[in-house]
Amino acid sequence: MILKNTVFNTSEWRWSKYLKYLLAKSNEYKLTEKEILPKFSYLESLYGSKKNKKIVNLFNWAACSEKITLSRALCINSPDYAVLNFLIIPESIFNMPFLGLDFVSLPGYHLLVLDFQPSIEFERQFKKEWLDKLLKIKNNFYHQFPFNQEMSQEFSKFFSPALICMKLPKQTESDYLISNQLFDVFKEYFNLYFDVLYKTKKVDEDLNSEIVKGQNFYLRFRKEKDPARPMLNTLFGSDFTETLLSDILFKFE
Repeated sequence: MILKNTVFNTSEWRWSKYLKYLLAKSNEYKLTEKEILPKFSYLESLYGSKKNKKIVNLFNWAACSEKITLSRALCINSPDYAVLNFLIIPESIFNMPFLGLDFVSLPGYHLLVLDFQPSIEFERQFKKEWLDKLLKIKNNFYHQFPFNQEMSQEFSKFFSPALICMKLPKQTESDYLISNQLFDVFKEYFNLYFDVLYKTKKVDEDLNSEIVKGQNFYLRFRKEKDPARPMLNTLFGSDFTETLLSDILFKFE
C-alpha cells in the first residue's frame, strides 16, 4: 500500500508530518522496507453501533537494517481516534534501548509518550554522554510545558528518566504544541537515537544473550498488557486485535 494514496498522507490525520519525517529519516539511513500481510498493511472498516457507523483506517509500515531488527509504525485514523505508535527494536548485538512513541488522540484528550526505553537494567544500557543530551532536551521542553504525566508502576520499569509523558486537553493550545514544540522534540529524540545507534559497537555473547531476553520480555509484556487493546477491540474486533498485537506489533522470537 502506497502511503500517498491514504488519509495518513494528509493533514486530516493529526500525526501525518511525524510519520513523513520518520519515513524520510529511515530512507536516509537506508532501512529496507519489510513486507506486511495485506490485511495488516492497510485496512478500512466500520465500527460503532448499527445506527452510527464510523469509518476507521489503519496503516502499518515496517523496515529493518543491519543495526535494526525491526522499525515499525502503526497508524490509525477515525472520527474518535488518531494514533501513531512507533517502535525501533535494535539488533541485540548492540547495547541500545528501544526507541518508542505512542501519540494518541482520544475522544477526550491527547496522550503523548516518547522515550528511549531500556531492554535491560537502565544503568548498564544508557551512556552518560547521550543520556545528558536527552535529559537536556526533555527538561527544556518541560520547562516550557510542565504537563508531566506519571507512568503507572507496572509500566514504569520499561521507561527511562528521559521519558516524555503528557496528557493534554483537546484544545487549540494543545494543537499548537503538537504541531510545533512537540514535533521539534520528537525530531531531536529521533536524530539522537540514530546518531547513537550507528556509532555503537557490538557487544560480547553474554551481553547479547541478556539483551535478547530483555527485548523478548518487553515484547511479551506489551503483547499481554498493551493498554491500547480496548481501543483496538472497539475499532477492529478482538480476533483482528489479538493477531495484530502478536504477529505485527509485538512479535518476539
